[in-house]
Amino acid sequence: MVDVQGAATVLVRDLLQLKKGETVLVYGDPGADAGVVRATVDAVEARGGVPLEVWYRIKGPPGTEPPAPMAEAMRKADVLVEFARTYLITTRAFQRAMDGGTRHLCLTGMDGDMMTRCIGNVSLPALKRFGVPLQRMTARAQEIRVTSPGGTDLTFQVGKRPIILDTGECVIPGRDCYLGGQISWAAVERTIEGSLVLDGTVWPPDPLAPLRESVRLELSKGRIVSIGGGEAAKILRDWIEHFRDRKMYNVAHFCFGFNPGASISGKILEDERAFGVFVTGFGSQMASFKGGFTLAKSHIDGVTMKPSVRFDGEALEKDGSFVHPKLAPLQERLRTEHPET
Repeated sequence: MVDVQGAATVLVRDLLQLKKGETVLVYGDPGADAGVVRATVDAVEARGGVPLEVWYRIKGPPGTEPPAPMAEAMRKADVLVEFARTYLITTRAFQRAMDGGTRHLCLTGMDGDMMTRCIGNVSLPALKRFGVPLQRMTARAQEIRVTSPGGTDLTFQVGKRPIILDTGECVIPGRDCYLGGQISWAAVERTIEGSLVLDGTVWPPDPLAPLRESVRLELSKGRIVSIGGGEAAKILRDWIEHFRDRKMYNVAHFCFGFNPGASISGKILEDERAFGVFVTGFGSQMASFKGGFTLAKSHIDGVTMKPSVRFDGEALEKDGSFVHPKLAPLQERLRTEHPET
């Protein structure tokens, strides 16, 4: 078992594969863990990199543009490691940084406990052995159906959209990368139909992470057409409406989570990688998904627990466990294999 500093070393050495002399912008806000930021800065220095530690407060939801000096620093850095809770990945400043060749690793809201469980003590080879076949199987699927004990019954098509595998590795210039243990994609919007029940977490807004009661969404042609439930549903409905932006009702992406160290904690970065969950994003759709929607005023992620998933009628997952014969043995190895020290 590693500590926070050991996990930061894994981050810089194995995920960033940092080269001597590279500049690394490490960004935090009041929702970030100062110990994690400091450990990462120390690990960058120990590896021969040049860290720039930046703290500031964004007055607004995720998607709010940063001030010009921050945007310029993002564009000129070799690597951006984002620990801020108010993430920048759906901003124009972020896209300009990607266009300029900055590597970006989003670890929004990560604390020390999450860093050790979800990075330091996860076997990267086992994560990749599981993620690659899951990615390929998803890419080959024609129609996907997702159900859940909570009442989800949703169908959609993948088409020729890219299936993005997040292992946590961040080595390609101009590539946005995320905590390992997830694949994500934008479904063909006009084919997204059915009921979606969110019963794990929703964020933002803050009161819904994690959920104490479920929220039921009706989706048609890739958009939310109704939001039902109790007080949680009202909070979500009011949050979306206050933006006065029709694009906030768009389904931006879907994901499968499979990080063996992750659980539902109320921190969206971890929640959407909890093992076996199904994730839906709404609002801003990033260009990397190559979908039919665009950026909105903000972005929301919601988690469905214990999903059952069928690819063209064949069972992939049942009640949150991957049962396909190609994945079941890899799932067990991922959950039990320890990283090399």
